[in-house]
Amino acid sequence: MMKPAQIHWSDGIPFSEDFQDYYFSKLSGVSETRYVFLENSQLPQRWHSLKEGHFSICETGFGTGLNFLCTWQSWLQNSQSHEQLHFISVEKHPITKCDLTKILETWPEFSDLSSQLLNQYPPMVPGWHTLHFQPDPQSGTITLQLFFGDIESWLPQIQGPVDAWFLDGFAPVKNPDMWHDSLFLHMARLTKAQGTVATFSAASQVKRSLKAAGFSVQKVAGFGKKREMGKAVQTFSSGPQAPFYIDNKPWFESPLLTIDNSQENTAIIIGGGISGCSTAHALAKRGWKVKILEQHSSLATEASGNTQGVLYAKLSTNLNPHSQFYLAGYLYSLNLLKSQLNRQHWDDCGVLQLALNDKEFARQQSFLKNNELSDIIVAVNRQQASEIAGINIEHPGLFFKDGSWVYPKYWCEKLVQHKNIEVCYNTHIKDLNQTSDKTWQAQSSENQVFNAKVVVVCSALQSLKFDMLNFLPLKGIPGQVSQVDAEQLKLDTILCGSNYVAPTLDGKLSFGATFRVNSANLSETEADHVKNLDNLKHSFPGVAQQLTGTETISGRTSVRCTTQDYTPIAGPICDSRKFNTEFSELSKNKKWRFFKSAPFLNGLYVNLGHGSRGLTSAPICAELVAAQINNEPWPMAKKLAHIVNPNRFLVKGLIN
Repeated sequence: MMKPAQIHWSDGIPFSEDFQDYYFSKLSGVSETRYVFLENSQLPQRWHSLKEGHFSICETGFGTGLNFLCTWQSWLQNSQSHEQLHFISVEKHPITKCDLTKILETWPEFSDLSSQLLNQYPPMVPGWHTLHFQPDPQSGTITLQLFFGDIESWLPQIQGPVDAWFLDGFAPVKNPDMWHDSLFLHMARLTKAQGTVATFSAASQVKRSLKAAGFSVQKVAGFGKKREMGKAVQTFSSGPQAPFYIDNKPWFESPLLTIDNSQENTAIIIGGGISGCSTAHALAKRGWKVKILEQHSSLATEASGNTQGVLYAKLSTNLNPHSQFYLAGYLYSLNLLKSQLNRQHWDDCGVLQLALNDKEFARQQSFLKNNELSDIIVAVNRQQASEIAGINIEHPGLFFKDGSWVYPKYWCEKLVQHKNIEVCYNTHIKDLNQTSDKTWQAQSSENQVFNAKVVVVCSALQSLKFDMLNFLPLKGIPGQVSQVDAEQLKLDTILCGSNYVAPTLDGKLSFGATFRVNSANLSETEADHVKNLDNLKHSFPGVAQQLTGTETISGRTSVRCTTQDYTPIAGPICDSRKFNTEFSELSKNKKWRFFKSAPFLNGLYVNLGHGSRGLTSAPICAELVAAQINNEPWPMAKKLAHIVNPNRFLVKGLIN
């Protein structure tokens, strides 16, 4: 279980009970950070000559966020509008938002930045939290990737590359677990050639470990009364870097694209649902010129077209990697909604996940016993559930405090409102191929040809018409949502069980939805309306009893695109024919170790198969794909990116 930081104040400075030390210098925390980390890493000078368009910093020990705030402020002063900074940090004992608010008041010079940080500061939930901050029009963007948990869990899950390290946290004598040998081994793996390290520590142990990891180490004058500190440069003096496939499964990696930021980088997105629009937005904010090719006359016409989509995450009792993925996606989507939409088109009214039977009640109790997530999910009894919903609820359950409904079509329209995005409507793509110069061409039924360096296919089941994607085990499950006029109906939160019902929007009540497994029927049917009404009466009688039975019922049928293992597909695509030939040894030995890279179709990516949970999973998958395209740190743990990697199905095909 994660333990928040235990803090008391001494001489006007926060003091850690866990490590028996102060969080920053009594002399001046701001001056200390600027000297130790920014000046000794030569960050402003390096940013002025930034060639790749992005820069990444890894920090050990987020603490009060002071290093982040100082770096952010300097980035605003020394970056260009098309550039990006990734600040990746770990914190074993996060400071509570209440304590952090008090601490940040110490530095009024950061009041605007502190306010933005506090607005997005994550709940006390273990794992990866990716936060985007609104850029100044004249400076680059900044992303904070904050991991709550132990450094030993964090380091193996980072996907580099790293330009600079801030070795902070408490001193080795106070916090020996952080300064473990594995820290420096992972630093060697992740750091770019000529990447730098800055640390307040001048301990001999730190110096020896850095040298052993291939860094050239130098002691320089420390800050204030501290005589010395350390800084280092990665020279790879211990030998050349090992190829990535020595330590990793090659099909789970991402090919390095040759990106020339002096020229216009172009991308095509096929499909204009939540997956396509999220992916377009993620690339556009990185400076890519993006064209969305949408076959219909408007966005979000198919599975993303319902009036109200529900955003929450049904989690397993032991928070396995799949649940960790959906939890990360849930929190990521919530942050995006808060920054992008007004309350007319979404509402974080909460979600009650009701225990409608003894089995579900036992599962929820087991979940609560195994996980401490009270910042976002709490158990409620029948009375508490009734008070939250504003109607009589007959079952206990779990309450997602910030669970939301959102109008997906409006969100999609908001996502594409960017100067770098163009939407081409009524464009049916019939063919996709790569030319000899590695340019991708998408040809429409009207014989229009669209060219780009990168293509991301987000067109659900339509993706299978492209030969290079026909190995993906996508399947469609039709379903129907029902809707009735209910101006006076009372319901203050979303209710979920085997089905769902949301608070009224524009006087209409939406509920459902059915699943037509092994059916090709896409029409709206009376039978499905009856089924939805019966489920409403059975699961949520407090809602159903407010209906007279004379309301006119309408609805909408759409096809949810899902996968064989009911997990999304996001990432780069391998050439399936070459893969099956070059990795055929997997069919004899699934543990066979390969010493060559996978045969990727460079520049081809997908974001597909989100089923009924696209609002939760598609945006974070879009960010993952954009990071892979741009050769940036990934917005989630490597193990979570691997479970959505499309090439997993090629491996399964050989092993089975």
